[in-house]
Parts: sequence; C-alpha cells; structure tokens
Amino acid sequence: MKQIRTILALAAVSAAALVPGAHATRPQTTVPDVFLTVHVTITDFRISLDRRSATRGDEVRFLMRNSGTKVHSFTLGSTTTKRGTGKQTGFSSVLKPKEQKLILIFMDYRGPLPYRSILKHDLAKPGMRGVFTIR
Repeated sequence: MKQIRTILALAAVSAAALVPGAHATRPQTTVPDVFLTVHVTITDFRISLDRRSATRGDEVRFLMRNSGTKVHSFTLGSTTTKRGTGKQTGFSSVLKPKEQKLILIFMDYRGPLPYRSILKHDLAKPGMRGVFTIR
C-alpha cells in the first residue's frame, strides 16, 4: 500500500512538472507580432503617405510629421462612425510645425477610409485629402 502511494505521488509530481512547459510553447495571441508602419508627411500644401493600403487585421502605426510652417491636422476615417468590430474606425490629430506623432490603430474594417486635414485653412487644398484602403 505504501509503495502504491509513493508511485502515485511521483506520478502527480511528474505531471505537474510538465504542465508549465506546455504553456511556454503556446503563442501569445493577444500581442500582435507585426506592425505595418505608414509614414505620413504633411506640408503646407499636401499630405503624402508612403503607402495607401493595409490588410484587414493589421496593426498599423501611423508615424505623422508636419514639415510645414503652419499647424495642420491628419484625420483618418471617422472617430464617431462604427465600422467593423471596433467602436471607431479612425482618428484625428493636430500637429504643430516640425512636430511628430505616432498613432496605433487596429484595422478591423474592410474598405476605403478617407484622410484629410480638417483645419479651416486646409479645406480648399486638393492635396490635403485622399483615400487609405483596407483590403
């Protein structure tokens, strides 16, 4: 009887020792492993993006830089319209001259997202708007 208890105790300790090893090899699904970086350059006359599309499900880093001499904004999509599974599909940010900002956004929507500057002195400039597409 004592020998059976010893065997059962050793089996339980062996099984418990293997459990943490199984968890160590599982991928961390809540942490994205790849970010797509989009460089946004704003001048006094236009907004230029080094890429104008992403894939649905991408985590996109928008690295914005105001190279102009005036304050400008960068607005992507809508901060109030619900699309996809998220509460918002877009953002808006105001940048002072020579300022840089970084915004992370998860692309959970498929389709076109307009971008533009929403400041009054930029509204009439055709170079201050465009379309970013999520495939």
